[in-house]
Amino acid sequence: MEELSLFYRINIMYENPIIQKEYKVINMSKEIFINLEKEAFLGNVLDIGTENHGIVYDLCKGIDDNITIDYISGEEDKGKIEKDFFDSCVIFFSLFDIKSTYRKNNLIKDICTFLKKDGILYLWDVDKPRFKSIYIKLKVVVPSKGFRQVKINARNPLVDASCKTTCKLLKQYFNIIDLKQSDNIYYIKAQKKGCILSENIVDSH
Repeated sequence: MEELSLFYRINIMYENPIIQKEYKVINMSKEIFINLEKEAFLGNVLDIGTENHGIVYDLCKGIDDNITIDYISGEEDKGKIEKDFFDSCVIFFSLFDIKSTYRKNNLIKDICTFLKKDGILYLWDVDKPRFKSIYIKLKVVVPSKGFRQVKINARNPLVDASCKTTCKLLKQYFNIIDLKQSDNIYYIKAQKKGCILSENIVDSH
């Protein structure tokens, strides 16, 4: 996978003197393909995102037309979600949009309360540490729908959306049972703590 890398210098204002940092802008020169044809989210599914790409809906309805799918698109929706109700939760390239680690932690904690005792979290996101900016074009393969194109624009250099940080947050409430990383994106499958694990725990970071 080719990468076009540019280096900039930015000034970050603090109460004390100006601190200068270099950050790296990565534009993926080729589209990245994600094949979700074999993914199966069973039972009641909670879809969390800042944008609804319709991908999770297509995946679930392709398996079972009677499946229940609920969406959270902001804090205002949280009170409508039933606790200990969902079999699985999906976050598809939305976590990086949450700027503060504190808010990410609160979201993950809430997800844990929404899931049943054996609930599974599926997470896809961009691996973007602080002082790095990433723009990626994804082509997502979904059953019977062909391709869906998703643009990932993670350009805020102050946001830490790294896989390492996400794993640290998840480990407070979930056991990570699968972890894959490639081309500045990552996938995590995790199971709510306090239940019998369906697979082996991954020793991540």
